[in-house]
Amino acid sequence: MVVLRRILIWVLFVGFWVALTPPLFTHGACTAEFDAFAGEIERDRPSIVTLDAAESYLASRKIPYQLVTAERCERSPPREVVGCTGGPIVLAAMPIRNRVCRIYRDDRILLQLGFNRALLLVRIETDMKPYHLLKSETLGFEIDWGK
Repeated sequence: MVVLRRILIWVLFVGFWVALTPPLFTHGACTAEFDAFAGEIERDRPSIVTLDAAESYLASRKIPYQLVTAERCERSPPREVVGCTGGPIVLAAMPIRNRVCRIYRDDRILLQLGFNRALLLVRIETDMKPYHLLKSETLGFEIDWGK
């Protein structure tokens, strides 16, 4: 019985450390996926210069989105809103494809398209939770976790 308990403790201890290792071996895949999406949005900026064009763009790519009116933004903006732009704001969330990134870093890339009163695009914001650094001053190492 004591031996089984020790084995269980060791299995749990090793399992805990094994569960922490996948983000160490992403080789920048999470950040690369974020950069690819942000770059795609920036390249397609001419296709989303108006509110109607942006809604069509997101619908054609099957990216779910939510429209926040200017009044709602001024009164009580959603938590994701970086700042009000005077007009409506489109909030979209692009799901992350990489399973390790979804579990250990973030499950989506947030996109905010801010429009002015004339319904012209004035701001693009993309956001994803940052990766963490595991570092030790005493041992002198620094590891990207979930990059």
